[in-house]
Amino acid sequence: MTVTVPQLGDRAGPAPATPRYTIDALARLVGMSPRNIRAHQARGLLAPPARYGRTAYYSAGHVRRLESIKSLQRQGFNLVAIEAMLGVRHPAPPPAEPLATALNRLAAEHPALLHNLARHGVLVRAEDGSVSAARPRAVQPALDLHQAGVPVLAALRLLGEVLDRLRPVTDELVPAAGTRLAQLRRTGLPAASGQQPEHETAVLAQSLARLLSEAFRVVAENACTASTSGIGPDR
Repeated sequence: MTVTVPQLGDRAGPAPATPRYTIDALARLVGMSPRNIRAHQARGLLAPPARYGRTAYYSAGHVRRLESIKSLQRQGFNLVAIEAMLGVRHPAPPPAEPLATALNRLAAEHPALLHNLARHGVLVRAEDGSVSAARPRAVQPALDLHQAGVPVLAALRLLGEVLDRLRPVTDELVPAAGTRLAQLRRTGLPAASGQQPEHETAVLAQSLARLLSEAFRVVAENACTASTSGIGPDR
């Protein structure tokens, strides 16, 4: 049912001229239950509807979004994968404890673990004995795993174990990717004029690091999605 006329007591101003649908009308239009529509909205896959008075109205944009979700589900993607593909980002949970507090407690109680993470360049100890994160983006997710019931110490140990496993892989992968990049550069466009060789080398190194980081993130997200595929799409 397309609604164009507001009820008495609605907020001031005329009703929008573009089509608007109640949740029941939207459900009939897209062939989906109102319950599933509300579930998609709760997951952040669907934007909240506009409200006129006490009634919520959905737009053509909501129709397109739901059709995209249905199409991806028909292709076998579950909701976790669809969230990633459609760019849904949930707010990060608050950290289990302040980063500095957790790291200095780690230094006092588990020096071997501190040494391992420092060996990977993740943590650094200052002259006064305090510990800080050289790469907080690597450490903070481990601390945040506490929100999922993982003890902080166990999460940091997992981080160290993952780094230990990745180190020999990257020792082989980075030189190979660097060699391939040099080959592509020789056959591609010439370097930008005015750039010094040192600058070009730094740009290449940074770009290669970003490429490898994003490639690993994609592979890891795909693997994590596959591991939760048993949940399946809602019907």
